[in-house]
Amino acid sequence: MPTWLDFSGAPSMLIPAELVALWRGAIDPATEAYSELNREEPQTDYDRACAAAWPGRGELRLGKSSALVIYSESDEHAWMEAEGIVAAGGWFPTALQLQQAVWTDSFTWQADHENYLLLNSAADGKSMLRSDDYMRVELKRGIYTVDFALIEDEYLGCFTKLTHIAPAVGA
Repeated sequence: MPTWLDFSGAPSMLIPAELVALWRGAIDPATEAYSELNREEPQTDYDRACAAAWPGRGELRLGKSSALVIYSESDEHAWMEAEGIVAAGGWFPTALQLQQAVWTDSFTWQADHENYLLLNSAADGKSMLRSDDYMRVELKRGIYTVDFALIEDEYLGCFTKLTHIAPAVGA
């Protein structure tokens, strides 16, 4: 059973493991100090992630690659490896619930790497990450369709499905 990570309301993101040191989270690059969320005038990577965390979008440039910011309404996040789904809400849907879900807000995203971290977007990747800030995720390089679904059981859950549809451009 996958592990749940508590990100205390921060969006989760899939970030290439080799680029994680570029991600400063809630650290203001001008002052090198922690900064509160600023949606009106984004200063930090965390501010940018919060602005991008919405169904149907979520790609943020990072160096020569990109990270995928995941929308959720929950503190708890996990990777459902067999299904290729980022789950948020503290519970896993059944196969039938996934099949019957209304998947919306599709867009495509290119995974330029194979080793990713499901990361708390408020965490500073340049400093030493705590074990509860991330989990490892392996993806095939290539183009993915990213779909979103709200599924209700006893609780409401947000689920983001990644479906590999083509090899990487230039591969």
